[in-house]
Amino acid sequence: MALTACLPNSGRLDVERPSGLNAPESGIVRSVVDGDTVTVDDGSGESLQLRLAGVNAPEDDECHHDASHDHLQRLIADREITFEVLATDQFGRYLAHVWVDGLHVNVDLVASGHAFATTPGESDSYGEALLDAEDAAASSDLGIWADDACGHSDPLLAVRIEEVREDPPGRDEDDLGGEQVTLVNRGDDEVDLGGWMLRDESSRHRYTFPSGTVLRESETITVTSADPGWSPGGSPVWNNGGDLVVVLDPFGRIADHLRY
Repeated sequence: MALTACLPNSGRLDVERPSGLNAPESGIVRSVVDGDTVTVDDGSGESLQLRLAGVNAPEDDECHHDASHDHLQRLIADREITFEVLATDQFGRYLAHVWVDGLHVNVDLVASGHAFATTPGESDSYGEALLDAEDAAASSDLGIWADDACGHSDPLLAVRIEEVREDPPGRDEDDLGGEQVTLVNRGDDEVDLGGWMLRDESSRHRYTFPSGTVLRESETITVTSADPGWSPGGSPVWNNGGDLVVVLDPFGRIADHLRY
């Protein structure tokens, strides 16, 4: 069966449901926890918590969290959905692809700029559709990709990603300093990077630049995975098989991004 999802630049994106996957189930959405997690009544008296697979919406302390939550609420709250469970995560939630009236909700969240895509594994049949949706949202400055996404309309400063070294020789755990992201100031004025953030596509890794970190015109700065500004720190950050590097200004707006 063919399933479709809205994309901002082409109207609809056909997404074929491959054969051989888990049989779809259905249920009523009883609550929307956040921008990528819902609670579903499957009709058996059991309440299931579904974590939408292949997407990552802003956390509750991050810019655009409320907008992402509200978008998902409008789409599926109190409605019957079809969902396809892929696995469970470390919190016991069911990782699933979700549809409502033929709309692939996972893809719609990314296409409308309310969530990042996550790098698909080889068995993720919808991964390419999610990555295409992310490209379209970023190109159209939708949602989290907009310059005024966090309620601030000041011009974004030109801090750009110059280079990413995600896979140094040997075991990543043995060479955290070899994992590196280099940023460059492409603007005409120096930038105080205090409060700026570097993050990956997950909800885990965040690096905050300390106050007084100044990047002058055309100057570069390199952040390694061994640097103490990482939360939680002490472990590899960048996935060797693909990841999203995001640079956020102090308001939480996306100044630059690079998917490798």
